[in-house]
Amino acid sequence: MISRADFVPVTENNRHIIEHYIAQYPQNHSESSIVTILTWNHHAPCSFAEYKNHLIIECTMDGERGIHTPIGEPDAELLEELLIFAREEKCALEIYDEESLRILKDTHPEIPITENRGYFEYCYSTEELANLKGKKYLNIRGQINTFNSRWKYRVEKISDKNISEVTDLIDDWAREKHCEANTIMKEEINAVRFALNNYQKLPIDGIAIRIEEDKKLAGIAIWEILNSNSALIHFEKGLSRYPGIYKIINKETARELLGKVSWINRESDMEVPGLREAKLRYHPEFFVKAHYILPEDIPATLT
Repeated sequence: MISRADFVPVTENNRHIIEHYIAQYPQNHSESSIVTILTWNHHAPCSFAEYKNHLIIECTMDGERGIHTPIGEPDAELLEELLIFAREEKCALEIYDEESLRILKDTHPEIPITENRGYFEYCYSTEELANLKGKKYLNIRGQINTFNSRWKYRVEKISDKNISEVTDLIDDWAREKHCEANTIMKEEINAVRFALNNYQKLPIDGIAIRIEEDKKLAGIAIWEILNSNSALIHFEKGLSRYPGIYKIINKETARELLGKVSWINRESDMEVPGLREAKLRYHPEFFVKAHYILPEDIPATLT
């Protein structure tokens, strides 16, 4: 039976173990991304266990622990063990893959499984975001045209040549948004800084938007190729003194990824109404869903 002793904290020295399993079993949700795990480890520390040829990740955020369904071949018996572990450890069993969800529904229809809507991730057609054709994107095209009438810009790859400027932009954005007064925004800035400080060590890529008149950066995007079909956008930041900059970032990111992946995952809305509205405005094709089982809902008869 799996136990607490099987888990070790995620570190730079053992990240290759996680990457090995993810390479064998590509994931769709950002919670199973090595970049997410490492960049947010200061705020949501993770540990993992190698158990029965599977990888099992556990994360803690704001004092609440959650254990993920395993990465590996589908295994109903292992899911039984994790249900017992979750109940005994008083942590939620978090479900980010459809196969584990199907098995749990089939084997335990009596256990409530809750949709975690705030963690549903929005996935869009790369081609649609790059071209923005049709009436449904009329308003967005209008904002892009207004931006283009005011400023000329060029797109640069994030590299050693401009990464110090990218860091300056992040600091500027943090001051603009008063991030020090907002816990989650402060932690996000720390995550971006970690990504930039370890840019060559992480499997990430990105672009920067430079305003030609000012010769300064106005926005950036950083992403990871999550699997053969999709890219995961980890960070998008733009300065408010350039209205419409996020529309430019979004379009230019899609243009950069066009021909490389079919889908762009722009992560979840975290139940933030304004963010949800903004993500829906781009007409997602589908969601990568998230579910959970609470420990108190797991029957004591499971042994």
